[in-house]
Amino acid sequence: MGPSVMGRIPHFSETIFPPAAQPNLALVANLGLVLFLFLIGLEVDIQFLVRNWKVALSVGAAGMLLPFGLGCAIAWGLYHEFRGDPGTVPISFGIFMLFIGVAMAITVSRLFSAVFEWL
Repeated sequence: MGPSVMGRIPHFSETIFPPAAQPNLALVANLGLVLFLFLIGLEVDIQFLVRNWKVALSVGAAGMLLPFGLGCAIAWGLYHEFRGDPGTVPISFGIFMLFIGVAMAITVSRLFSAVFEWL
């Protein structure tokens, strides 16, 4: 539920996670992440990937390029619709398009991985 829900409770973070414990909690969290990724790496079947490299490469490329392209298309409309609004900082279209495209590609790839884990 993270800070978006629990952060709205007054003094929740300070009570449950005191500032003095933050470095230790971050260390334990990072160690857990490294161990988790190590275990995932142990379960990868390299021979399966070598046998099916064309399919794996095409699915991976399509899973990133298609959402990136759609994000770039959306960026075109968003940029030209809102670039003149008061209070916005002027930015070049290339940077804006890259940001929106990458954000869409990452979001969609996370969504696909969550759906495939659920199936």
